[in-house]
Amino acid sequence: MYTLNLFKHEFPLATTHADKAETLRRWSSKAVVDGLHRTQGSRPLFLLHDGPPYANGGLHLGHAVNKGLKDSVVKFKRLQGYFAPYVPGFDCHGLPVELEVERVGHGKDDPPAFVAACRSYARSQVDLQTAQFRDLGVAADWEQPYLTMAPGFESGAAKVFQALPGAVRRLRPVHWCPACASSLAEAEVEYKTKVGDSLVVLFPVVGHEDLFLDVWTTTPYTLPANKAVAYNPALSYVAVSDGTRNRVRLRQAGDEQLPDVDLAGLTVVSPYTRDAVPVLPADFVSRAGTGLVHMAPAFGTDDFRVCEPYGLAVEQYLDEHGRFVVAGMQGMDLAQARAHVLERVAPFVVSVSTLEHEYPHCWRHKTPVFFRASQEWFLDLADTRQQALRALDDVEFVPAAGRERLTSMLAGRGAWCVSRNRLWGTPLVDPADPDDLRLAARVATEGVEAWQSEGPRRTLDVWFDSGVTHQLVLMQRYGRTADVYLEGSDQHRGWFQSSLLTCAAAGHGAPYKQVVTHGFVVDGTGQKFSKSSKNYQPLDQMLKTLSPDVLRLWTLQQDFTRELKFSGEALALTKERFRKLRNTMRFCLQNLQDFDWQTQPVSHPLDRVQVALLRQLGVDVCLAADRYDFAAAVSHLLRYAESASSDYFPAVKDSLYCDRPDAPRRRQAQQVLGLVVRTLVRLLTPVLPYSCEEVFQYLRAAGAEQGDSVLLATLADVSLPVAENEAATLAAYGEAVELKGTLNRWVEAHRDEWVKGAAQVNVTWSQAKAARLGAFSDVLGAAAVFPDDRSDDGGDVSFTPTSWRACACCRKHEPSVSDDTDLCTRCAAVQGTVSEALS
Repeated sequence: MYTLNLFKHEFPLATTHADKAETLRRWSSKAVVDGLHRTQGSRPLFLLHDGPPYANGGLHLGHAVNKGLKDSVVKFKRLQGYFAPYVPGFDCHGLPVELEVERVGHGKDDPPAFVAACRSYARSQVDLQTAQFRDLGVAADWEQPYLTMAPGFESGAAKVFQALPGAVRRLRPVHWCPACASSLAEAEVEYKTKVGDSLVVLFPVVGHEDLFLDVWTTTPYTLPANKAVAYNPALSYVAVSDGTRNRVRLRQAGDEQLPDVDLAGLTVVSPYTRDAVPVLPADFVSRAGTGLVHMAPAFGTDDFRVCEPYGLAVEQYLDEHGRFVVAGMQGMDLAQARAHVLERVAPFVVSVSTLEHEYPHCWRHKTPVFFRASQEWFLDLADTRQQALRALDDVEFVPAAGRERLTSMLAGRGAWCVSRNRLWGTPLVDPADPDDLRLAARVATEGVEAWQSEGPRRTLDVWFDSGVTHQLVLMQRYGRTADVYLEGSDQHRGWFQSSLLTCAAAGHGAPYKQVVTHGFVVDGTGQKFSKSSKNYQPLDQMLKTLSPDVLRLWTLQQDFTRELKFSGEALALTKERFRKLRNTMRFCLQNLQDFDWQTQPVSHPLDRVQVALLRQLGVDVCLAADRYDFAAAVSHLLRYAESASSDYFPAVKDSLYCDRPDAPRRRQAQQVLGLVVRTLVRLLTPVLPYSCEEVFQYLRAAGAEQGDSVLLATLADVSLPVAENEAATLAAYGEAVELKGTLNRWVEAHRDEWVKGAAQVNVTWSQAKAARLGAFSDVLGAAAVFPDDRSDDGGDVSFTPTSWRACACCRKHEPSVSDDTDLCTRCAAVQGTVSEALS
């Protein structure tokens, strides 16, 4: 038996991090929380603003992707010396909480009690989600989050609304969800393909016997609300006889001989009401249908926009559940109203068919919605929309396509309906109502319970709540708006818009400098994760068998701007990479256990190369992270780990294992391993926070680190000196690594002989190569390297099997191996020193 410098270390290759308690306790300590989130000092400020998840239910993989990306952003910034606080938020108001509270037995007959129950339930969901986010390794200021249900926030949001210009109350058509029993914002509506009606009905032209307009509609039940017929002056219309009547429609092929019909100023008879209604020009009318469109301003925003300048009245036809309230139709739902209307206008019906088209649906319930005229509060966006679009000129989008997506949605957006018929929400205060003002004054201390204390009162759209967090969170805490918003791509129609519109309306431009969006999680077949698809797994269940570090690595190693695929194959690859990164750090820890961590100059060229590669690694990783290319950042880290494990570590193993413990070359290699692990533990913290905290605490116990947690460490803590002629040294090292590849291929080609590895090969190269690459000969792993008599690089490097024996201790093939001891000269001296010390 020979004595070697071989050490084991308790840091395992793989782990699930099942016991997170000690790490979470450390990350929650006052010193860590203050350093990360509360005490800026002289550090420059970087603000990521957390879009609040809805506080209802446990988390899933999509939440892990979103929060993991955000947490990685601020951790990479902290590495570079920024003060990058992470204030988490929770969206607490709205219908889902109300429905859950109703489901467990709380009625709305006592509004304050109901609101109190909503608050209690939302608080429990905030606590649940906070615990799961913390388990994921998200180091946020969890003791001081922002909650939209905090009384101070509720009062503040109400005041922001009162101060915004353009807030008006009007009877207008709004998207209405009968399941919500409330109006919906544009952002709460999504369009799905649906088969509906396609009806052509005749409108007699007043003063022109036997002349009718072929009028088209896809909503027959709205004919009782007809106030006009619309046409497009840019289109051509003709009158065609069907044998008994002359019917006006769009000009078609074969109509060349027919004269144009001038529709301007005509009046027609509405077939359901028998009222005379005008024919109006409208630019939105297309060639779809007949090119003549029934107009019901109570049932459509385009209809309302066209009819409003003519003073055509808007009436309320439906109740909150979608049932008619007008004479002759009381209590009818939309289907019953359709049958009733078709029967009444039957003499005028030309055709009834079906049509597949995009139809609005409630974002939450996934059910069809309809337009309903209702007394609502609106933000007029005519001026604000243009201000918002101009503000986007100074915003960077990742990916770049996000700019077009957001601008196109903003350009087509009408007035924002901000009022809701819900108890659990931010007060919507009418500044002209003394009772509203009196109750609103109590909200800052008593919450929305005070607002609902004298009977149901309207609340604000939850998108308004989250949309003003730039003012009520960022401006109040830091005095400025955000550097970046990072959310799923669905937020182009949601939070990105509501934040921009409220900020622009207040005259402050955009609330962000950058907008970053990520895709949705799909399985290996490309199917979205959902409970109905049976591919869904709650996050807390996943974390019972997977380390949070594995999920974070899976997220960051791929292009998150596209769909993120989660499959068995992807998980297996991620686990393999997880082990590789941990193994790289473990090798360092194993070989540093007898190191005294006293700083020494790095003198050997092979070691200087590693210092230069580490410095470049830090630059490359941070540059990639700054442009939100985390896949590139992870790729740099994986490539370095692979390079160090395959090239540098083997090159210094002989010295680490077989030299005297205090040999200068061994101590020099240990010095570099210390720099390697201290640099890697920092650069990998945004990716593998649990693993890096483990390693950091081992280093701290050994005296190599001083801080309380790896979360407080920065790249500036590790000194990586620049050597002279570094570029030439790196080029020579690269040449040696390339030659190593050539040698290994030669060995593979000769494995049928007795040559089993590079250690059994002698390498011969030119004197010029020897001068240039001699310092890196250990990289080859060969038995020996000899210069030949040539002074230039002409000719190929030659490989020959060595005739030397292998040393029984270091296993190197050496000419100095003794027949008596089976040891080479170096190992015999080391073993002699050890024996002398033991005796």
